[in-house]
Amino acid sequence: DCPRKEYIRASVSFDGRNGREAAEAAFETFWANCMNDLQKLQSSSRVRVWLDSTPDAQCGLLFLADLLRGGETEIRVAELPREVTRGGRVVKYRGWGDVEAQLFGTFSDSERVLTEKEKAEAAERWRRLREENAPLRVVENGRVISVDIDYYDDCIRREIPDEPCKTARIIGNVLNGQKFLAGGVFIAKR
Repeated sequence: DCPRKEYIRASVSFDGRNGREAAEAAFETFWANCMNDLQKLQSSSRVRVWLDSTPDAQCGLLFLADLLRGGETEIRVAELPREVTRGGRVVKYRGWGDVEAQLFGTFSDSERVLTEKEKAEAAERWRRLREENAPLRVVENGRVISVDIDYYDDCIRREIPDEPCKTARIIGNVLNGQKFLAGGVFIAKR
């Protein structure tokens, strides 16, 4: 009974080569698996969140704190530093997706447990954001805020050349900007 189910349905594509019914069945299977995963989270005694500064990760932590509010589940947070020194050079990360899988363990020393107060504050922030029901959330000054759907449009338009080109080129140019933290599907749809 999720109000965002239709948005998620529109955002996640399933192979429609076998017809609309097959794509719908694939989505319903996907959705059922998501709901099963939520139940597993709710029954866990300990959860680790790999947190970065992207809106997806920040919203995920707030959502999780709300989902687990009042329970006994320990929430451990491993925050991604903005930059690290590796082999004498500085490496900058925008999100965990930029980190090579074999390096994840090297960040576990920064892991900390959220206090009950932090969990309650995060859950309350998520409830307020949910009430706003905005189409888009971004992180500004380290805080998740609700914005209009056209928030990134000027950024995207600046990357559209005068001559015809492939959408992938525009997406790549937009994503090369350090401040833009939305995905390629979102950019393509805008």
